[in-house]
Amino acid sequence: MSQPSEQFLAFQKRVSGTNIHPETLLATDYLNHLNEPLMLLEMLADMPDLVSELEIWQPRTYVEHFEASTFTDKDLAIEAYKHVPEEFLLAFEHTVKLANLCVAETIDAVREPIETGEEEALRTAVSNGLTALHHLVNRANAIIHGQEYVLEQSEIDEIMGDIKGGAVERFANSYAPKGSLAN
Repeated sequence: MSQPSEQFLAFQKRVSGTNIHPETLLATDYLNHLNEPLMLLEMLADMPDLVSELEIWQPRTYVEHFEASTFTDKDLAIEAYKHVPEEFLLAFEHTVKLANLCVAETIDAVREPIETGEEEALRTAVSNGLTALHHLVNRANAIIHGQEYVLEQSEIDEIMGDIKGGAVERFANSYAPKGSLAN
């Protein structure tokens, strides 16, 4: 990590006593947005009708989430986001994009088994999606809390490769930012 800027140091003081992490300037409240599809997926195998609610869910950026949030320090979270150290910002955004793609791919993977009534195929698709999404939400949480974590391509392949035909792998290969913790 390079020498912190005066602005970053000022924000560290401003976020003291809030739910915004002082090392990364990221708030775990954003994870509530990703927990919505997680909760729906956890029930989907037993309640396939929930796919319509899952399809309504839309990815939101960090800023979009807080603009619509009731989080007490939402304005501070939005302002602080502009000063998140690059190594955390790049890794965080990459992980969130993979999580969003994971949700979309899982929705695609469950459609056919739901339409054809193939219960075992539905359970498998849901399980694969849940495993991947849980892993990515945990990774985002670790980044928010200042853990410098390298999301290796082999790990992405392992946790997400079964969802649907390698689309996640192609996305990860094309997106991974240079110089981030994510490559």
